[in-house]
Amino acid sequence: MKNILSLCSALLLATLAGCAPAPAASAPVAAPLSMRFDYAGAEAILHAIERDSLSEADVDSLLRVPGVRAMVDNVTRFIPHVGVPQFRTDVRSFARTKEAARSNPFQLYAPWREKERIRTLIATLRADEPRIVREALAQLQPYAPQTGPMTIGVYFVAGGVSTGFAFEDDSRAFYANLARADGDYHGVIWNTVHEAYHVLQMAAQRQSGHFSAWISDDALPPAERLLAGTLLEGTANLVADPTRQTGSGPAIESARARYRMNAAPEQIAANFALFDRTLKELREGTIPFKTASDQGFSGDNPEFYFVGYEMAKAIERHCGARCIGALFRQPPAEFFRRYIALYRAHPEITRRFSRETEAYVASLAGSLDR
Repeated sequence: MKNILSLCSALLLATLAGCAPAPAASAPVAAPLSMRFDYAGAEAILHAIERDSLSEADVDSLLRVPGVRAMVDNVTRFIPHVGVPQFRTDVRSFARTKEAARSNPFQLYAPWREKERIRTLIATLRADEPRIVREALAQLQPYAPQTGPMTIGVYFVAGGVSTGFAFEDDSRAFYANLARADGDYHGVIWNTVHEAYHVLQMAAQRQSGHFSAWISDDALPPAERLLAGTLLEGTANLVADPTRQTGSGPAIESARARYRMNAAPEQIAANFALFDRTLKELREGTIPFKTASDQGFSGDNPEFYFVGYEMAKAIERHCGARCIGALFRQPPAEFFRRYIALYRAHPEITRRFSRETEAYVASLAGSLDR
């Protein structure tokens, strides 16, 4: 069942030019923002792997389910030589043997192991969907960029290499992997807010002409990809901050532990130092972007998420949540320019970039106030 629930999201018109409260004339622009939940992808995978065998026609039908095909395509995005042909082989083999393939890129053992908890999650999400949507949209609202009316498709899947993902060529949907949720209802809601904010970011960037496919576009200068990813992941980390949410469970507690670890002063300093070093290496051409991504944009190494998170926290503290949403109508370098200008004006902001990083940002974003 697909339900559509709407909430008028107050999207504030503001720029980063100043941090004074918006004048009375700058009234919020109300735009209908809604979410549509789709459970078919997760349910189809569970049904398939529980069968004793699958024909080619069965796999054809499976791949016609949007969530299933998206899960497969997302694996290809990260492992380019793996795609539909291997999925056909792997899913048919798993149905027959209930054993994962040796390479196991689609991680079908995870939905098999988690099948009962996934079914319980789906039942709970369905039953509580109106409240979940209201609360998720309320959490997004203060930070929402100006996009106009939007319905965000939320596709629940099972399997694959990501906890949650969105495609850069589809700015109206994202996918959440229930096989990685540890049966944690609160963790699913946290993941939903994080990924939904990515959808809003991309929509606003496309409308403003500042969108770049930082994950997949090898033609984009690697240093600029680093800046773009830090903006998008850092601000999504702020909006979905699990330390601001109630509820407990293994997934959301794990997320809170990552936030606490990266809030330690020594870890923040290490994260910023890694960013400076990685930016320098990318600009010099001594490492490929994949190495940079593995160092700071992966599940095991989220350091650049938390560099962006610290930056976004400072901007919100001094300028308000509306300034976070305004960032997506400007080039990613403006995020860095704004943060550098803030810490130069406020000595209490101690997390700073190297002079070399500052000079590079200045070359992209125009002269910084000295």
